[in-house]
Amino acid sequence: QTFVIDGENSVEKALQLAGKDLGADISLSAFVRFGLGEGVEKEESDFAAEVAATAGA
Repeated sequence: QTFVIDGENSVEKALQLAGKDLGADISLSAFVRFGLGEGVEKEESDFAAEVAATAGA
């Protein structure tokens, strides 16, 4: 699985690199799965209403 932070390395490779930087073995004890874009709130807007409000109509 691709590591979401950099999009290039696998999760396993990211753990190996972090362990190398810290000089210790790192193991994954828990994880949370997110879908790409999940949790991102998108505001629904009516463009015509925005234009009318800006124009003062």
